[in-house]
Amino acid sequence: MYRIGEAEVKRIQKLFDSGKIFRYGSGEECEMFEKNWGRYVGADYCRMARSGTSALYTALVGLGVGPGDQVIVPAYTYMATALAVLAAGAIPVIADIDKSLTLCPKDLEQKITKHTRAIIPVHMVGVPCHMKKIMKIANKYNLLVLEDACQAVGGGYEGEMLGGIGHAGAFSFNFYKNMTCGEGGAFVTHSKAAFQRGSVAVDCCSFYWNPEEGEGREEGEELQFAGNNFRASEVEGAILNVQLKRIKGMLQKMREHKQELLQAGLDVGLKSIKNNSLKYECGTHLGFIFKKEKQARAFRDKLGAQAVSSFLPMDTGRHVYTRWEPIMRYQGAHHPALDPFKLPANRKALVKYSPDMCQDSLNILSRAVLVPMHANNTKSRVRRIAAAIRTAAE
Repeated sequence: MYRIGEAEVKRIQKLFDSGKIFRYGSGEECEMFEKNWGRYVGADYCRMARSGTSALYTALVGLGVGPGDQVIVPAYTYMATALAVLAAGAIPVIADIDKSLTLCPKDLEQKITKHTRAIIPVHMVGVPCHMKKIMKIANKYNLLVLEDACQAVGGGYEGEMLGGIGHAGAFSFNFYKNMTCGEGGAFVTHSKAAFQRGSVAVDCCSFYWNPEEGEGREEGEELQFAGNNFRASEVEGAILNVQLKRIKGMLQKMREHKQELLQAGLDVGLKSIKNNSLKYECGTHLGFIFKKEKQARAFRDKLGAQAVSSFLPMDTGRHVYTRWEPIMRYQGAHHPALDPFKLPANRKALVKYSPDMCQDSLNILSRAVLVPMHANNTKSRVRRIAAAIRTAAE
């Protein structure tokens, strides 16, 4: 989405000149970003990781999710959301989406069982989930909520920042996201205990590098379990610190463009996907939904003929649950003894997966067309896209 510019290059050069490229000891870029990003999304704690996937996994570990637990995920999300659940030792349960292309609150509640421990609402293509309904359901059943905001970096919902509404949130900073350091991620939380556990999952020597973060643990609790090394570098921190300064303006520009183009479509009779919080969302994708798949594909083709990029969500490969091969084949780990699908603790939490299990989702995904917004779109480019939308709708 965003491209590295001169400001980032200067910041990195300054970092290289200092020689302080390791985040602990003399480094300060990662610590600065964690503090500022946590403040930006309204969370008390933030820890950088290597990717959005590792951020999801370490947040789940931080929240205490593991074998014996079910975690509900939407049918439309990059498969890493569900694979992070398996990495934590739990079982993913797939629920339908609604016409916002995000988790359907009604089906979410229907999928809850006595084994359900957490919900992962995914703010797909920058569109927020209906968090008010989801949090109400979570509170009703005493469930944890981990927001997957990997595709909605910097976005909001009814005045609150995405990732900071639930018990924890995960973000991605890979090449295709609103802020990018090439590859990277972070999780945020309001819980000190979740932050401590998640930090060990990020870095097996977390309390060695950050002894002060181990303070306040419950007596007898041992957090020095076998963690990983998803530690971020100062280079990533430096890049993100520059980009954080411009994220608000960039998203505001894309929101304005989206609203202008949405109105152009509505004026010629097109129907929008459901936007749960149009005023506060990222504005990264404009979406229309049609009665039939044939109409959606014809609209996409007509836009393409006018040099306007668009796509059907159904065609996005491993963002659709039917293409989550490790899930569909029940291959949850590289070794059978570690496979959550084979663990005795998960025997009663297992569910059946099939390509036709979420027909409502497949129906919606095959009738929707998404038009990506870009931060570098000019006013004249937006007008040309609006004209293309009007022509394609004829």
